[in-house]
Amino acid sequence: MSEAGRSEEGARLALEKIQRELGPGFDTRAVDGLFFIATNGGLGALDDAENTIRLIRDHLYSEFMGRRLSRPVRVYCLRNNATYTEYVRDAYGREPTTPYGFYMAAERKMVLNLGTGKGTLAHEIVHPLVGEDFPGVPAWFNEGFAALFERMKPGTTVPIGNWRIAGLRRAREERREVALKTLMETNTDEFYGESRGVHYATARYLCLYLQTRQLLPRFYREFRDSANRDPTGIRSLERVTGKTLTEFETEWWEWVLKQR
Repeated sequence: MSEAGRSEEGARLALEKIQRELGPGFDTRAVDGLFFIATNGGLGALDDAENTIRLIRDHLYSEFMGRRLSRPVRVYCLRNNATYTEYVRDAYGREPTTPYGFYMAAERKMVLNLGTGKGTLAHEIVHPLVGEDFPGVPAWFNEGFAALFERMKPGTTVPIGNWRIAGLRRAREERREVALKTLMETNTDEFYGESRGVHYATARYLCLYLQTRQLLPRFYREFRDSANRDPTGIRSLERVTGKTLTEFETEWWEWVLKQR
């Protein structure tokens, strides 16, 4: 059997296994033998999921990444909160910790609640792609970069403002904001801890600001390539912007407070 034939056979077997796991209420599809989509939302949801995956994947490969995905990922798209919650309970014996969805790198699987909108898939699909290209990426950048794609101009990969700005501005008003230095020095547990909402918002809008200045691709590559020497990304940010972190943060907050 040729390599292409083996790949097709592998994809077929993988989809059959997923179909047995999830049952007849799910439609399945393989995208390039690497993304295995399953949804109970109908063929329209299956098409939307494939289009989103291709859009984000192609953009990241073109603008940011040097290494392509090599291991398959399962993408389970549940049509609403009820079926999402039911799946998480049945599969993991617990309640969901987020209403949106999640990606588990160890299982190479994401579970998504389509009831929260298409931005959830766009966010989560970034994680396995970044994980392949930027091993050891810190949580703050992994989540901030992924959150960037939660809302884009229709039909494009141009990120725009989203609901997270309200929490960021409110944190500032209530003096609960997180300094960029503090954010960039958080470890994984700290990032996902008590202030996770502010952390997500700060990281997303840091990435969005760099994107509006056309600096994000350069920062991504600079940070990735020097992460062993600069694990927080602070020095990379200063090199790319030509400013000290303090100078940059002042400029960034001026921009943030104008966003709606």
